[in-house]
Amino acid sequence: MASEAVVVETPTVIRDFTVADGATIEQFTLCKLADARLATASSGADVFAGIAMTEKEASDGQVNLGLAQDGIFELTAAPGATTIPAGTMCKLSGANLIITAEAADLLTGKVVGKCLEEIAPSTSGEVDIGVRG
Repeated sequence: MASEAVVVETPTVIRDFTVADGATIEQFTLCKLADARLATASSGADVFAGIAMTEKEASDGQVNLGLAQDGIFELTAAPGATTIPAGTMCKLSGANLIITAEAADLLTGKVVGKCLEEIAPSTSGEVDIGVRG
């Protein structure tokens, strides 16, 4: 899959989420929260659940998937978006893509993390995953 996350610093917080048996989720896919503790691959401006730490193949009998909720990953900014400045919070924007988050996104759970460097559209940069204050 294009634009999947790349591990820079290994996550230490990995939480178990439910996934559909028929779902295919590639390793290092940004995932959204679809329902109570149910995760699927991100597809838009979704509520961030975490980053898939293993591969999930369709109809493999597995209905659990570990999602990273911290660590530092290289993520890709959406094409056509504005440059995300270093120190700015980012949110999901599409399949494995991020854009600049707004204040309301923090309240609605859409924040992925803080950009540790400037990330221009269609390029990748380091993001500290999670919201810690």
